[in-house]
Amino acid sequence: MPDDATFAELKRLLEAGREREAASHVQWKESTQLAAYLERCFREQPVDAWLLDMLCRELWRQNDLTGLEAVLKLPAEAAAAVMLDAWQVLLQARNENRADMEASLTRVVRGGLLSADFLMLFEREMASLKLLRLLDAVLESAVADETISMSFAALFTRRACHRKQWEVRRHFARWIEKAADAAAEPVAFYLDLIGDTREAAGIVPELIAAHGDWMRRHSSTFGKCGYALANSGMQAETAAWLEGCELRADLKGWIAANQVSALWHQQRYPEATRVAATVLERNLKDVAWDWNASAAAFGHAVEGRAAESQAAMARITGESEAHAEFTWAMELSRSILRALGLPAHEAKRVFHEERRRLDQVHGRLGSKLDEEASVERYRLALEAIGRHGAFRVWPWSQRLKSSTSASPLKGLFWIGGVVLLLMVVLRGCIRPDELNFLIENPAESVELPKDMQDRPGGSKEIDKLMTAPQSRRDR
Repeated sequence: MPDDATFAELKRLLEAGREREAASHVQWKESTQLAAYLERCFREQPVDAWLLDMLCRELWRQNDLTGLEAVLKLPAEAAAAVMLDAWQVLLQARNENRADMEASLTRVVRGGLLSADFLMLFEREMASLKLLRLLDAVLESAVADETISMSFAALFTRRACHRKQWEVRRHFARWIEKAADAAAEPVAFYLDLIGDTREAAGIVPELIAAHGDWMRRHSSTFGKCGYALANSGMQAETAAWLEGCELRADLKGWIAANQVSALWHQQRYPEATRVAATVLERNLKDVAWDWNASAAAFGHAVEGRAAESQAAMARITGESEAHAEFTWAMELSRSILRALGLPAHEAKRVFHEERRRLDQVHGRLGSKLDEEASVERYRLALEAIGRHGAFRVWPWSQRLKSSTSASPLKGLFWIGGVVLLLMVVLRGCIRPDELNFLIENPAESVELPKDMQDRPGGSKEIDKLMTAPQSRRDR
């Protein structure tokens, strides 16, 4: 049996797509090539589909088709046997063995379960071999006669969604009835893709109405439904769907992060803090770990719980992908913690310094932030500093200079300017002899003093010039 530590590190590297590092690690630890090491592992565990997949991928990358053909003759059991059949299709396609490949493909799409990661590779390789039309035809045939496996139903769904054929959901009821829990795979694929394209409105609510209870029972469909709603801007619906997610045994960090964001939009800050803090308490590390740590730190900070906020900040690893909303929460937490760590009489100075710093941060993140929600959290942070320093935070000091929101005074200037412009345009469209309509009683209009009328350039002189014959004016 291979060394456990070596195998664990190898698996971590391969699942992260770091094949070269994995090969170097095995060469250093086992003094052998990666393919040879994986083959030895698989021979000892012929039921492990992941091992077989990694071995086949390595040989495929090296274009070692002879070696791949030999591996596909090894005994394989259970899920590994399904994986072996799927790789057989790719090998036959590469060798241009069309007749055998079509027969194998027809059998495979009706077989057992395969990983989502393998399905993406399978689709990509079929595309590179210009066999997507054949793949689609075989998938459609299997859907029509209701023999398709749920893994390939997920691939069928994925391909339909890429063509924006959202009506593919009409198959879900039958798949759920026939395949039960296994149907969660294609439904989760659908929800994920409709979330990516932000087109959940009008579609996902229908799915919830039809299959909501069933979708809640599965971690993948429950979480992906929340993602589809959140990424489509349906924050109230997201909060309602994910309500109580922190109590679920199958909670994932990324699911919690979607709920935190939705609760922030609804100004339900204590609930958002509780959800994020649960992720930290249960050590649910995934791609959203730093997001939840930042959210928990912010929630504790605005309530004046410096120790809890500092502990949450200390758990930020820097490994999660950057996310503007949670980066903003982290920066707000940092500002509050700076103030809470000083005597109350120093808070006013920190308040002004952090306002300037946060304005710059907001300007950098601004285009990626929800304007209203980010400004509201900024206000909460300033008020937390004010409470610590026992001073009042006035409304005008809560405005971010980098914010795109216009101040009330600025809005009044714009309105006044528009009114003046309209008046100028209106006057330009009226003939001088029609201006009397602007005066309620023309007879009561004020006349110039007599001496002003008689002097050169006065009104009488101007009248003479205007009524004089043309010849006189030309002289």
